[in-house]
Amino acid sequence: MKKTLLLFLLALFFVSCKSKSNIVTSKKVALEKGIYEYDKDKSIVIAKKAAEKKAKKEQKEKDKQNAIIIKAEKKKKDALVKKEEQKERNPQRASVVESAKEFLGTPYRYGGTTTNGFDCSGLTCISYKEIEIELPRTSIAQSEEGRKVKKAKAKPGDLIFFKTSRRNVINHVGIITENTDGEIKFIHASTSSGVVISSLLESYYEKAFAKIKRIIE
Repeated sequence: MKKTLLLFLLALFFVSCKSKSNIVTSKKVALEKGIYEYDKDKSIVIAKKAAEKKAKKEQKEKDKQNAIIIKAEKKKKDALVKKEEQKERNPQRASVVESAKEFLGTPYRYGGTTTNGFDCSGLTCISYKEIEIELPRTSIAQSEEGRKVKKAKAKPGDLIFFKTSRRNVINHVGIITENTDGEIKFIHASTSSGVVISSLLESYYEKAFAKIKRIIE
């Protein structure tokens, strides 16, 4: 009886040891026991997909941030454009131009400031007087007024000056009527044709051009 019990206990001990040896504590042990098979190619694909998913998520976030920045910049640009358009529609500018256009066809007259005849600075003086702005009487004195602007920024109502004599000094002035597609047109009292609208693209005025001054901001 004792011998049988002893044999039973020994058998139970060996079974217990064998059972413990089947405990899996890591991937390495599982591989050794053949319980787990490692597919390297599959693992690479999974890792690649995970990386792509992460990259897409990061790109989506980046695109979102860029969209916010672009929207903010567009809003800022639109505000500036609106501000410029409001300046373009300045009623004072329109009044000066329309006032000058009323005298189209009036003959040239040195020192003239009436419908009987105008000289260049006489026309600008009368036109600006319409909006209660007093300009100096001569073109060279008027050229010292206001703020200088570039051709590309010229607007209706700005004064445009020329040097048409050999003395190389300002002696002629006009009022810009439009600046479209790079062509500046202006109204002035010409010695040969009286009050007319001319273009800065005309070779004579292009060569004689001196500067543009802004009186109305």
